Amino acid sequence: MSGEHATPVVTQLADANLFDISAPIGIHYSRSSITGAPLLSYRDTEHDLNFSGEEITRLQTRIGELVTVILDDVVDAFFRSFTLLVPVVRLHLGDEVEFSAIGIETTDRSGAFVGAPGPVGVLQTHRVHQLSGTAQLVAF
Repeated sequence: MSGEHATPVVTQLADANLFDISAPIGIHYSRSSITGAPLLSYRDTEHDLNFSGEEITRLQTRIGELVTVILDDVVDAFFRSFTLLVPVVRLHLGDEVEFSAIGIETTDRSGAFVGAPGPVGVLQTHRVHQLSGTAQLVAF
């Protein structure tokens, strides 16, 4: 009998960095890329858009990461944004897990060009989408 003992290999956990949602809205979000910039693609019945770097606003909060992109920007009328609430997902490198998320579509008319005193009434509306997909931890 040998005096050598096998030492288990412990791999470190890290936050997932690649998220795929296929329906009802198609979203592919990567926290990083080969260039180091975050990437997000968004597809619904009206849009098929790709965003990178500073086109993506990211904010870490206690409830998860808020990832926001602008879908439509009509000068002097409104803008429409989409915010994905990404939960904390911690994995081993190469692992994949299913997750649920919330998407919030916001239409903001507060910048509409109208005479003084300016726009009045409810100027932001929100539409909430329940989403699900897969999260992975990959090496770039």
